[in-house]
Amino acid sequence: MKKKRVKKPSFIIYHILGPFAYLFVKIKFGFKRNKEKIKEPALIIAPHRSYYDFLFVPASIWPKKSHIVVTTYWFRNKNLGKLLSWIGTIPKDQYRSDVRSIITMGEHFKAGHNVMLFPEGQMSPYGKPLLMPQGLDKLITKFKPNVYFVNTNGAYFKSPKWGKKVARGNVVTDVSMIMSKAELETLSSDEVNNRLHEAFNKNNDFEWIKTHPRYKYIKKTKAEGLENVLMYCPHCDSELSFETDKSKIMCNKCGQTYEFEKTTYNFINKEEFNGLGELFDYNLNKFHRLIDNGLVLEDEAIIKYVDEELNHQEYIQNGKVYMDKEVIKFVDNEDESKNLSFELSKLINFVITFKKQFEVPTSNKTYIVIPKNIRRIILYWNYMNYINKEKGL
Repeated sequence: MKKKRVKKPSFIIYHILGPFAYLFVKIKFGFKRNKEKIKEPALIIAPHRSYYDFLFVPASIWPKKSHIVVTTYWFRNKNLGKLLSWIGTIPKDQYRSDVRSIITMGEHFKAGHNVMLFPEGQMSPYGKPLLMPQGLDKLITKFKPNVYFVNTNGAYFKSPKWGKKVARGNVVTDVSMIMSKAELETLSSDEVNNRLHEAFNKNNDFEWIKTHPRYKYIKKTKAEGLENVLMYCPHCDSELSFETDKSKIMCNKCGQTYEFEKTTYNFINKEEFNGLGELFDYNLNKFHRLIDNGLVLEDEAIIKYVDEELNHQEYIQNGKVYMDKEVIKFVDNEDESKNLSFELSKLINFVITFKKQFEVPTSNKTYIVIPKNIRRIILYWNYMNYINKEKGL
């Protein structure tokens, strides 16, 4: 039987377009990197903090090549899906068991290729580590690639998930080997997981900038988009009441205003909070207390699902979404036979797209939830992340 040929990383992407892409990130994004020699085969992992991580992380190891693992979300666009397949990406379902992607990654490791992966599966709105998926340790211990971590310092400040436009400033990446092939002969799964968590927990731009104040991040619209992330006003306790204008955050209930400094994400008036990181902490801590006290979320919503062809299909047009500490439910106001309930303990995480929807990947389908008040999607997403934290994930 003829042995299956394993496709190498794209020659055109890395050797012809690569030099231009590398020059582009240096000029456009102020990109800097350390020089780390990559020993193949390697698994290159990185946090997902910016819309441009697909450029920053490959540039961190260039001219070394790798196959990039890409969520099947991007394959829902047929033309983009064809392009991603042509350049040799590895499609993977978000927060669902995907044996095909694991097999494909294994084939590349056996062929001596590098694989690049963003294990968190989506961008963090708060610039902090998200859930580390179960099973990554098994992939590593089974195939034993050299494992490298790319710390993308400044990427969150350049282009956060909620932000509009790109700030002027630098992205400084640091590549380091966190596990060698030789070490993996003796490391246990627990030890592998500890190394992974240790690496990801070091990635925090709010902490990094404290020891690297020479880096500046300038953008006229620095605050725009934060109205979709900040849940509570610290002064009047109102929910989802913030509006933004350029570099100002304002509560439309009590008028409380925070304004960013020109070169940082610190506030001009620092009497209450020094900067955005502390305001995030206040919001999340308050929300977590509400969950501990039995918070229930309920909203009118439209529910869709993604079919095998990666298209959106209508499921519930006139319904509700309900969530507490145990379950998330979809209720059809006209046909109760369509009602569904999923135990949170059996789900991995939700996926959020601001001003659009949040997704609930289950073992069979990925459901798309569009609440009538679209800004409330951040509540469901944060609820699920807190449940995961309580589960010890």
